[in-house]
Amino acid sequence: MIACAVLPHRVGDGPSNMGLDEALLNAVSLDPSKAFIRTYGWSVPTLSLGYFQSIDQAASSLRWGSVPIVRRPTGGGALWHHHEVTYTVVIPKIHPLARRTTDLYRAVHSAIASIFITTGIAAVRRREAETRGSESDKPFLCFSDCDAEDVVVGRVKLVGSAQRRRVGAILQHGATLLSQSKTTPEHLGAADLGCNDVRPASWAERLRLALPEALGLVGIETVLDPVIQADADRLADEVYRNAAWTGKR
Repeated sequence: MIACAVLPHRVGDGPSNMGLDEALLNAVSLDPSKAFIRTYGWSVPTLSLGYFQSIDQAASSLRWGSVPIVRRPTGGGALWHHHEVTYTVVIPKIHPLARRTTDLYRAVHSAIASIFITTGIAAVRRREAETRGSESDKPFLCFSDCDAEDVVVGRVKLVGSAQRRRVGAILQHGATLLSQSKTTPEHLGAADLGCNDVRPASWAERLRLALPEALGLVGIETVLDPVIQADADRLADEVYRNAAWTGKR
């Protein structure tokens, strides 16, 4: 069984958050004996674009005119990171759940749905996506989209995730929506559905306890390796703070 480093919850800006996620992916790609789970928050509400999205989609809307924007290394729709806890899972390709994209989504989202159930929220995996047209018809925001692996309560989406594969490893990260934001009032969170405990620290602890078991990993709480942190700082500065990266599409 693979040991998994469970990192402390931390709060950072968009480039720092994305830089560390990619640095963890780099580390597992180089050493398949490693795996990581972490949770984090956002020091300032931020719009993250999916890797393939055009920045024009954000620039053309007054809603996003003055907000911080970062481009993720993962695909999918844009996410407004405000009242949420974000999780990251990085596993090596030798892990059984790394073979098919849906397997990792299913394991992680089933575990998060179970956490919601313990708080009195009857969340489930959507299982069957609503029919949509072509890829170009997809909504800009991830939480306005529908996917079979979403965690939902009725038509309310509570968890949205995305992946990035690299030789030797796979990264999955996603947002667990705790409450509605004034910027995206169309998206309800756990508090709006009756959950009484939406403290980020409490949810981060739940996730860090549940996810290793769901993935068949032995979770070991540990501090971040300084070598990985240095790579994360480099990526944050050279890539995720770089306007050319953010506006590349």
